[in-house]
Amino acid sequence: MSAYDYIIVGAGSAGCVLASRLSQDPNITVCLLEAGKKDTHPAIHIPFGIALMSQLPFLNWNYESAPVPHMNNRAMYWPRGKTLGGSSSINAMCYIRGHPENYNDWAKQGAQGWDWSCVMPYFRKSEHNSRGISTYHGGAGPLSVSDLKHVNPVTLDYIESGKLAGTAQNPDFNGLSQEGVGLYQVTQSNGSRCSTAKGYLSDSVKDRPNLTIFTQSDVSSIVIENGAATGVNVLIKNKLSILSANKEVLLCAGAINSPQLLLQSGIGPKEELERVGIKLVLDLPGVGKNLQDHLDGTILFKQKQTKGYGLSFSSIIKNATAPYQYWRHKKGLLTSNIAEGGAFIKSSSEKTVPDIQIHFLPGLLLDHGRTKPFGHGFTFHFCNLYPKSRGSVSLSLKKGKVVVCIEPNYLQNEADIAPMLAGYKWAHKVATTGPLGKDASAYMPNATLQTDEQIIDYIRGNAESIYHPVGTCKMGREDDPSSVVNSALQVKGLTKLRVVDASIMPTIIGGNTNAPTIMIAEKAADMIKAFNARETPC
Repeated sequence: MSAYDYIIVGAGSAGCVLASRLSQDPNITVCLLEAGKKDTHPAIHIPFGIALMSQLPFLNWNYESAPVPHMNNRAMYWPRGKTLGGSSSINAMCYIRGHPENYNDWAKQGAQGWDWSCVMPYFRKSEHNSRGISTYHGGAGPLSVSDLKHVNPVTLDYIESGKLAGTAQNPDFNGLSQEGVGLYQVTQSNGSRCSTAKGYLSDSVKDRPNLTIFTQSDVSSIVIENGAATGVNVLIKNKLSILSANKEVLLCAGAINSPQLLLQSGIGPKEELERVGIKLVLDLPGVGKNLQDHLDGTILFKQKQTKGYGLSFSSIIKNATAPYQYWRHKKGLLTSNIAEGGAFIKSSSEKTVPDIQIHFLPGLLLDHGRTKPFGHGFTFHFCNLYPKSRGSVSLSLKKGKVVVCIEPNYLQNEADIAPMLAGYKWAHKVATTGPLGKDASAYMPNATLQTDEQIIDYIRGNAESIYHPVGTCKMGREDDPSSVVNSALQVKGLTKLRVVDASIMPTIIGGNTNAPTIMIAEKAADMIKAFNARETPC
């Protein structure tokens, strides 16, 4: 077939959801396009495989940002998933929705129908929580969410140290309150990763005659005719094709690739398109602007004890049976997401919601896992949840070729420094308190930093992305010049074209962005179905 009712570009956290939900109607034809390969690699499905993801470039777009002025002009590694399931196939599986006030703020900014009371049902609809149905959780959705089957003893030490340092324990970061220290719930099913590809594209879904899935399919542009999206230009396994969309084209390519495709299609800021020689179709200034991400600092401590995950002769012997345990019983350390412990804290008593998130790893992690120090220890990750700095995604010319340019602009706004400072100090306090403090020696930085200026310099020289880019196709009011899509996720000034992914977030949410992206797609599917029903004669 070369024509479908809906063409979905990107089979990631949002695209798989849309494909599954829209193809429930046997009278609707759906085509799902994914640039990467099928999700068959074992490292995707074995949770501990997260430790290998940075060494598997074929599962990853492997982006690098432009040099960041306020981060010592460092270019930064920006991994994004390139396989069925997208980034939900390579992330750390932490299931976090954000704070309810995040969504109420969206509504105040003009995203009508996206307040907490409107989005909460879609979180529950998507979720199959191992704890069962409750006020806060769903029990019948395609996305499996569960408690970790294996928790390292060092992570339990972390929780005890956090409590002794003055932070209350929280059994559910998605429950009554977000604040506190505790264990993450994870997107896993029986000890295996539950990406959106696994959860929403089961064999029975893939076998639907009205759903076509193409992998290794690289979309270069959207076809626009008379102000409407009518299809896409796509290279499917090195063969150029034009696929037509009878109803809509749905961009689900993420906060980098969705604005990139709009720009490559002539939709975006006029001056930028002219600069790279792309013919203007629609002057839409907000495309690629409003980029937000969680900047993530780390501190590492070494330990003499070998309870944690690490590279040592004793751990090799101790964990020799782990592959068998996993293969036979789906249990043991290979079920761990490594980032087992978490916390949400406030940088000051004046804050009404937590503005710092912690990820705790009972092992030593450097440079996104691309460097693995010998020995044992633990790593604290701390990030500012609500950055005020804004970056951009644009196109530039490199050796005569148009390429995407990512400018995160971290710490451009001075207000973003205080939460990072507070995060560092909390992590250092916990690391030197209670059971953690009994066997911890500073590894990175290798000495206690004495002043705020020293800590800030350390953060500028070492902090990185924690992989939560959003906002580059901002949702907002029609009269907002910075918005790209309206509250129905329709691209302003065009018909038959929507963006459905994390790029539509007006402001970043307070936590990991995977679960909110799935929620966005669940809600979008209902909006698209309702829109289609209104168009169909009685």
